[in-house]
Order: sequence, then C-alpha cells, then structure tokens
Amino acid sequence: MTQLHYRLIPLVILLGQSLYSYAETPLPSSVLKDNAETFEIACPDNPQQTTIDMNDCISTKRDAVKSVEAKYISTARQRIVETKDNQTLDAFEAENKAWDNLIATASQATYAEWQGGTIRGVKSTDREIKLIELRIHNQWQNWLRYEDSTPPLLPEPLFHNVE
Repeated sequence: MTQLHYRLIPLVILLGQSLYSYAETPLPSSVLKDNAETFEIACPDNPQQTTIDMNDCISTKRDAVKSVEAKYISTARQRIVETKDNQTLDAFEAENKAWDNLIATASQATYAEWQGGTIRGVKSTDREIKLIELRIHNQWQNWLRYEDSTPPLLPEPLFHNVE
C-alpha cells in the first residue's frame, strides 16, 4: 500500500463511503453453531511488526467486517423490499445513513485524538470495526429475526477478532 492510501483512510471514514464494493469481497471464515455464525476477523500471515504491517492488517480486518455488513444489510433491505412497504424502506435507509454518519464521526474523532501518532489510523479503524460489528448485530436483531418462533433470515452474527 502506498502512503497516499493511508492518507485516504480518514477521508473515507469521514465520508462514510468505501472505495470499492464490499459486497464483492469474500466473507471471512466462520463457524455456524447454535443458530449463530461466528466470523473470524483476522489478518493471517501478517507479522504486525511495523506500522505498515499494522495498517495492512487493520485494513484487512475492516474489509472482512464490511463484507459481513454488506451481506446483512442487503438481506434486510431485500426483506423490506419484498413487503412493498415504502415507508419502512425509507425508515430503514434513513437508519443506515445515520449509522454511516455515526461510524464516520466516531472514527474521525478517534483519529483526531491520536493525531500526530503513527498509530492513529489503526486506532481509528479499530473503532470503526467495533461500531460496524455493533451495527450488524443491532440490525440483525431489528430486521432479520422475528419475535415468534420463525427462524431468523440469517444466523446471529458474532465476531472473533484475532490479534
């Protein structure tokens, strides 16, 4: 990765947009057990001995979480679209915009807190990852499972972050 890439990380976080589609990124490895899917968020084969290694690793982890996010959000969106309830779809889209803004703002705040340190990108992206994981689980609770005995559309998302 180039130095330019690391300068773009805060800009991407600030805008709440990605440079490429995470829906196309493969899902991380996972284990399905008891109606829950635990995704392994890791960066194998990365020694994490230098700042560049750490930045590469955290970017790999973010890409993995973003691919899970894309899967869960698109499944929820599809469920709502199938109901032909435009009011609910509009509310869902507004919720997603709010999540995007929250995650971007919080990540940028962490970046500002660590300004001047080489670890600022890692700290900012780590916070972004944790908030995305929270978002995925929250949206699963609200949009992909039912209050009765109907099975959820996707298993409960859990995350195992490998250091």
